[in-house]
Amino acid sequence: MPIQDYIEKAKRVLDKNWTGEYTVPSVHLYPHQWNWDSGFIAIGYSRYDTDRAIKELEHLFKAQWKNGMLPQIVFNKNALGKYFPEPDFWKTELSPDAPKNILTSGITMPPIHGYAVLKIYENAKDKDKVIPFLKWIYPKLIKLHEYLYLERNPDDNGLIYIRHPWESGMDNSPMWDPILERIDINKVKIPEFKRKDNKIVDPEQRPKDIDYKRYVYLVDLFRKHKYNEKKIFEECPFIAIDPLFNSILCASNEALVKIAEIIGEDPKKPEEWFSMTARSVRDLLFSSEKKIFYAYDYIEGKLIEVETAAGFMPLFGGIASTQQALKLYEHLNSLSFCKLGEKNCFAIPNYDKQKDDFSSKNYWRGPIWININWMLYQGLKRYKFKQKAEHLEISIMELPMRFGFYEYFDSFIGKGYGTKDFSWSAALFIDLAYDMYEKNEQKWKIRKVGKPLILNLNGEHISIENREEILKDFNCLTKKIIDQYSKNGTVDYNGIKLSPEYKLYQNVISKFVNKDILSFQSKEEEIAFLINLYNMMVIDSIIKLNIQNSVKEIDGFFTDIKYRINGKDYSLDDIREKLKKFNDPRIPFALVKGTNSAPPLRFISKKELEKQLDTATKDFIRSPEVLILPEEKKVLISELFRWNSYYFDSNEKIINFIKKYVKDDIKREFLEKEKDIDIRYLLYDWTLNN
Repeated sequence: MPIQDYIEKAKRVLDKNWTGEYTVPSVHLYPHQWNWDSGFIAIGYSRYDTDRAIKELEHLFKAQWKNGMLPQIVFNKNALGKYFPEPDFWKTELSPDAPKNILTSGITMPPIHGYAVLKIYENAKDKDKVIPFLKWIYPKLIKLHEYLYLERNPDDNGLIYIRHPWESGMDNSPMWDPILERIDINKVKIPEFKRKDNKIVDPEQRPKDIDYKRYVYLVDLFRKHKYNEKKIFEECPFIAIDPLFNSILCASNEALVKIAEIIGEDPKKPEEWFSMTARSVRDLLFSSEKKIFYAYDYIEGKLIEVETAAGFMPLFGGIASTQQALKLYEHLNSLSFCKLGEKNCFAIPNYDKQKDDFSSKNYWRGPIWININWMLYQGLKRYKFKQKAEHLEISIMELPMRFGFYEYFDSFIGKGYGTKDFSWSAALFIDLAYDMYEKNEQKWKIRKVGKPLILNLNGEHISIENREEILKDFNCLTKKIIDQYSKNGTVDYNGIKLSPEYKLYQNVISKFVNKDILSFQSKEEEIAFLINLYNMMVIDSIIKLNIQNSVKEIDGFFTDIKYRINGKDYSLDDIREKLKKFNDPRIPFALVKGTNSAPPLRFISKKELEKQLDTATKDFIRSPEVLILPEEKKVLISELFRWNSYYFDSNEKIINFIKKYVKDDIKREFLEKEKDIDIRYLLYDWTLNN
């Protein structure tokens, strides 16, 4: 189980950063507790240590302000002097709302915590044990959201503003340049300060000094007004509506509804919050022309037309309409943000990489961040963009495995930047890796079927007798079914079952029983037919046997369920055997198994056979089913290679085959030159791809 080694490495990172009460982002640079970091970290802990996940958020929420604000930083009194700015600069004791005897900053961060709390409950082995925690933290979460809707909602429409770039979590994002540049540092008084971050990390990877001067100016404004929200709003030059912040708020509102139902509270308030914010984001922040959500400059009263990954975050919050989601996908899957199949590019960079001021290594101005990709991965799955979700899954898994658990990563070469041993990179890697293991460890309730079970004996009588007409109808109906009911690697089995095409398909395959349809005029025709037959047999079997979760539910799924053709019975394995005579190692990557780890369903045409087999193979090699780790001298591959040892009977054949379809130059060079590659097999996800 090759991923397990990296899970243990990730856990060691979290252990290193654990203080006994909470987890610092990294002992090397961030010595205190950070707000949204702890939310992501708790999600990682929830997979294997419920108690620690709970402690993480308990410690954070004990520092909640009286007005409900959850501070960006909770300072460790014993670790002062290692970071800027610290409590002596923030002076939050000036606010009557600040907690007593707890040192905090005076701003907040994206409210991921409701979402994280629900994950703690959902992932807990003993859910009853989590109920007291839910009851303790739920009113605090409500108070946090009430603060946002009462004090940060100027137009009473659910659009929550931020008053400092740090509140977005994306500190020096180009998104904030137009607002910050209005602060003329030559005309305002800026307190003296001394940075410490750029003495530890290469300054090229951090915000510039001029950025920090503006950040500090804003903090000075806040403390001048003793953190009174009304007075700050009247004078602050930075008032922005952030699509990321509001999308995360929606995701947590949605989670609060579920938590309320679990503990017997009234979910009406978070339901209303979700609807109000989602509607306003959808209606006011989306650019149909640019196919992205923009931040909004409240002072200027206009959208900030700068394209960053934050503009896709309404997918995570469940905000985007279907049409908006399709447009977002088109933009997300473009050369601006790393297109599927694009060479030497990791998904998703934080900023449009075609812009002149894009930087692949400077903080929030271009690199890959694991938390952003993790949220977009969840959003893409939510909207059923399975192939693109897998594209992000590769980045989230591959980058830490190859380069270590860094803060952020180079968009082109993958190198880790910022501080090493970064907690949320480790935590969210764990979350994704556990998903893979838990799906594999599911125990299916196995059913036996009568042997053999012939599926194509019950079609209604139709008059077609001509072999060519039967094949023509088979191909036509197969193409219609696949085109209409298969998308991005998933299949709508219920939709197929109820469709008129499926009923006609039953009639056509019933004609196979006594008809010699396995005589072909060309190799291309035979290969295409057998692949399509195999794939439609899988669909037909899943529907007729009412498979709900996995083909593993049926004992002998691939051997004992058959079609009768010209008096002879053929199982799925029999068809696979017939395909071996063509000795084409691409064929297995066009055969589906009705599972998440199988290649996506597609119709195969005899006229485009070569191109389609190449595309199917390329898509599979570039999916999470093949992970190439040059720095580790490892290649992690799907069990499909083992099951098709007829084509891949040696490591050399496997490597030579894979390298033909690799787009990344570093990976290809590794495969070509390295003589001692460690090949290991990934867990296979047998979950139904519905």
